[in-house]
Amino acid sequence: MGAFELIEKKEYDAFCSLYLEKAHLRTTHSEYADLIPGNYVIALIGARQYEALVSFCLETIEEIQQNSVKIDRSSSKFFVALSIGYFELKKFSEALQAIRDGSRAAYQDRPRTQAPGILYYESTILNDKTAKQESKKLLNARLRNKNALSPEFATARFLVGKCSSEEMIAQVNTLPSVLRERTKVQALFYMAVKAFEVGDFDGYSKHLKAACDLYCSVPTVAVEFEYHLAEICCDRIYKMNPLG
Repeated sequence: MGAFELIEKKEYDAFCSLYLEKAHLRTTHSEYADLIPGNYVIALIGARQYEALVSFCLETIEEIQQNSVKIDRSSSKFFVALSIGYFELKKFSEALQAIRDGSRAAYQDRPRTQAPGILYYESTILNDKTAKQESKKLLNARLRNKNALSPEFATARFLVGKCSSEEMIAQVNTLPSVLRERTKVQALFYMAVKAFEVGDFDGYSKHLKAACDLYCSVPTVAVEFEYHLAEICCDRIYKMNPLG
């Protein structure tokens, strides 16, 4: 079994243990090639190891910054994961600041919309109008990209009201398999966020479940932050508290 298969099988604790034991061998032993920091933060989120997640992200960000004297090599992935960790530890101001920092990182998802999208989610749950305006401003700035009609920008267009949920899903469905499902899990998660925003808690629950159910057909969706956020939000529903 390859290391990434542990994530696909939701054996997150096993991946975390293997990472700590064998990550130093990933460049010399092919069976450990998947033991990279980006996969480790996904596994930490899946394992709900939020304290470890925050510590690892802070250490990684500091290391990157120290090694980025001439070229900015910062990655939004670690800021997003840091924000999720802080948010689940109820350190909300730190969570918002981390995601703001992530929106300025040199390396991001290709359309650069994930960090502002997750800022939209956090601001919605917290009912923070200032943070939500920041998110919309960032998303609208990203949509000025000449390729903004690409399906990669569909969730951003949806969040700022430039397309309907039906239009967003139709655009996502034009993508090739696997990428389609990975993008669809993001779309369904943000449909849930929008439902929560207007007090439609039945829609919120329905869209979260639909996002989580994609795992059954395409386990690779477990690599997406939004998949894990959907699972976390589903857990909160059972506790009847949007902040856990």
